[in-house]
Amino acid sequence: MPTACWARLREDVDCGIRRGAWYDTVSVGQFEISLAVHGQERTFSRDTFDIVATQPTRWTIVAHASNAAVIPARWARGYAVCPQCSMRQLPMGRPQILRCDGCNGLYEVAWEETYFDPDGGSNSGGYKAPRF
Repeated sequence: MPTACWARLREDVDCGIRRGAWYDTVSVGQFEISLAVHGQERTFSRDTFDIVATQPTRWTIVAHASNAAVIPARWARGYAVCPQCSMRQLPMGRPQILRCDGCNGLYEVAWEETYFDPDGGSNSGGYKAPRF
């Protein structure tokens, strides 16, 4: 495994980190992974994470996170997570590119990803864009 990696939750579990967010890895072992979370090192079971060698550059769409703490009610059907700063944002409609309100970065949206989709399809079926 390369020295610099990024990891995000693969399963919809409540373990104190943001679903859909990519975290810098501190170390990756056979069974455990240590991540830099808000300036502190935290260790988790490796099998609950996706691990990539290059820093992601696309928004993750979290179509429906169960047991998520402290998210606005209007986000219950889904939200986007910035690949750079991990800020959550509610996309209006289905944009292909989205600017982050936190870091001002402009990134593509990974609508075709199967992140937390219980049926294994794309998130486009699980995410419901808000109507205003």
